[in-house]
Amino acid sequence: MKDYKFTRNTYMDTYNTDIKRRATAGGILRQFNETATLNMAAFPPRYNELLDSGRALMVSRMDIEILQPPMMEEPIQCSTWPVLPKGAVIGRCYEICRDGRLLARGSSDWTLVEIASRKILRMDEQTFPDNNFGDYVTIFDRKLRIGKETAASMETVGSHLVTLRDCDCNGHMNNTYYLDVLCDHIPELYDYEEHWVNSVRMHFAKEAPLGSEITIRRRKDGELYLFQTFLEDGSLNIECQLGIA
Repeated sequence: MKDYKFTRNTYMDTYNTDIKRRATAGGILRQFNETATLNMAAFPPRYNELLDSGRALMVSRMDIEILQPPMMEEPIQCSTWPVLPKGAVIGRCYEICRDGRLLARGSSDWTLVEIASRKILRMDEQTFPDNNFGDYVTIFDRKLRIGKETAASMETVGSHLVTLRDCDCNGHMNNTYYLDVLCDHIPELYDYEEHWVNSVRMHFAKEAPLGSEITIRRRKDGELYLFQTFLEDGSLNIECQLGIA
């Protein structure tokens, strides 16, 4: 059977670990994304080639389970694989292991967008003809949905100005940086000896462009934190649920 996983040997550097030298949730997501970029480079079209053709892959949903955060400079193996596209959505899954032991895993949904018109493009197997497609790994039973009552009970806890540092080549806030911003608003994480993020569920509704300011709203529900962020025109930016160990 053809191996559909693309795997690289890597480690968590100082920029993606916390005071306790554990990988942060954002650091794990950046490992996922970097490995996916290298996967695309090995099985074109490369991400740069998509951009040059006026197209881009945009994430719409990301789920992550962190069983044990890898430590700084600890050798790990990060794997990823795409899932056969269905209509306008292509899935991608991820794993981080150490010596065969699973430390973290993720699953995500992406859409292919025409950059100039923002039109969502349909995909099939021939859109990415050289890829080795694998099975979709479902981490959570249901998609994240924050109802109106829950949203109304949230409190505004801060804001964030999207600067050059935050932006990717599409000109809006990089999807991995949202986790860094939101984790600043979880009090338990300041007790870094004891607590860390062990689950992430994100729904991306609308991009935050350079120079925009997002408003951050939060509610605690047991061991879970629910977040919504909004753009200046009041439109929903992202929804997120973070679990704490």
